[in-house]
Amino acid sequence: MRVFMTVLAVVPLLVAFRSCQPEPTWFQTCGDPVCQGYTGPFTGVPECTDEVEGESCADVDAVCDPHDDCNAKLICATEDPTTGPGGCPISRRMYKHDIHYLDAAQRSSVADAALGMKLSTWRYNWDPPDAPEHLGFVIDDTQGSYAVTADGGHVDLYGYTSLALAAAQDQERRLEEQDARISAQQAEIAALEARLATIERSLPR
Repeated sequence: MRVFMTVLAVVPLLVAFRSCQPEPTWFQTCGDPVCQGYTGPFTGVPECTDEVEGESCADVDAVCDPHDDCNAKLICATEDPTTGPGGCPISRRMYKHDIHYLDAAQRSSVADAALGMKLSTWRYNWDPPDAPEHLGFVIDDTQGSYAVTADGGHVDLYGYTSLALAAAQDQERRLEEQDARISAQQAEIAALEARLATIERSLPR
């Protein structure tokens, strides 16, 4: 009798617990850190049919391909997979701490690291012999780089593109400094030419 009463007491708790669980919903995954256009289809991932982001779903962990330009997929989950630890690269200040802006010297150092990266072409071991070559860098040549994830086994495209941006910014700074020097030299030449013309006019004819 006691066991029966205990079961009766537990059942409402289980019902209440289940009612507190969020309903499974179609969420969009991160996709590529840098959008490059749709590159699917993806092996083992069916195309989406009537699945819509934000609508309810039944099969948790089910995934489908909506042909997104950033190669994001839809996944059936009880919480947004992009907001937890290890989620998408997020650039909003509210999600970060220890923010430090690079000064000119640090940016030049990062730019030099980007310019020093060795680029190569290759084919993966599983590519067929007639597959087109890939272009990029080899992680083994760039250990410790911002372009490599913490596990040392994957490319961090977010860091990679930021390296390229640092190189572009530093190059722009150097061009501006060069333009300033050229403008100053042109001004000096113009002043010398003006003085020379004055001297020539003062000479007896």
